[in-house]
Amino acid sequence: MSHHNTDSESATLFPLGRGDEPASGNILASAVQPDLFVVLEAIHDWPVKDDVSSMEYPIFSLSKNRDTRIRVYSRAGRSIRIIPSAVGAATVFDKDILIYCISQIVRGHDAGIKVSRRVRVDVYPFLLGTRRSTGGAAYERVVDMCRRLKGTTIETNVKTNEKEQLEGFGLIEDYRVTTWTKNGKGALELELTISEWLYRAAMDFDILTLHPDYFSLGQALERRLYELARKHCGDKAWWEISLPLLLEKTGSSQTLRRFKQEIKEIVERDPLPDYRMFLDESVKPNKLVIMTRDNAKLVCEANKAGKLSWVSYFLQKKLT
Repeated sequence: MSHHNTDSESATLFPLGRGDEPASGNILASAVQPDLFVVLEAIHDWPVKDDVSSMEYPIFSLSKNRDTRIRVYSRAGRSIRIIPSAVGAATVFDKDILIYCISQIVRGHDAGIKVSRRVRVDVYPFLLGTRRSTGGAAYERVVDMCRRLKGTTIETNVKTNEKEQLEGFGLIEDYRVTTWTKNGKGALELELTISEWLYRAAMDFDILTLHPDYFSLGQALERRLYELARKHCGDKAWWEISLPLLLEKTGSSQTLRRFKQEIKEIVERDPLPDYRMFLDESVKPNKLVIMTRDNAKLVCEANKAGKLSWVSYFLQKKLT
């Protein structure tokens, strides 16, 4: 899989008009408008794809409440600033619609269908496919998701020839509800344009496949931990990370003490598909150890690395 530097790509923004009419004063908008890609309506057994950049960086808020904090994440000379709008930052759960669009774009591309950044989404299959409620309020929540995704700006600093450049772009460029529910508050069908960097990630296959049970993870931190496990543990047998660094990578706003307590509770519940987690309190700072659930692979890799007793220690803890 090729890994291109997609997160430095900035999106080009053009306002939309109504129907076939260009936006007022912007004839260029209609000229550059991407072709519409209509999602293939398969509800079951669709390959779930996520882009590597947003798995690595804590772009999405874990908060249950409206989050208007400006967050900054810096690592290895690169900083990312997440700037929400007044309606609040896009959340880990809002990301579902981006995952859905990326997955369907990749699926369409693989099937030889012409795809584009502008995607038409039938909301009912989206709700079913991401294991959400299909009650009336769910259709209203989809509109709120689009508002937060459109309003959240990502700023990155990019160095070219020793000069630092600042680039900013949104998670989606625009959205339009094309069919409303009877009460006029929820979306039955909508069109949205995903950002250039996200589309480029899909086209360059800078993506990873997620387990479909990702959508059954009910807590934001559980989802973020799964993303990090999938990105860093991947096909390896295990991955370790210190709790202070994990706190940063998740984007959690909690104190380290409260964060550790929540991690402990999640480790106890053991909810992640494909991976099991252990808290290693024998080292300072404490570490989270993530291991594959494939025991044959785990034992084989541990044997090769001379860490069989280390792995056995954690597995034994799980049994007691």
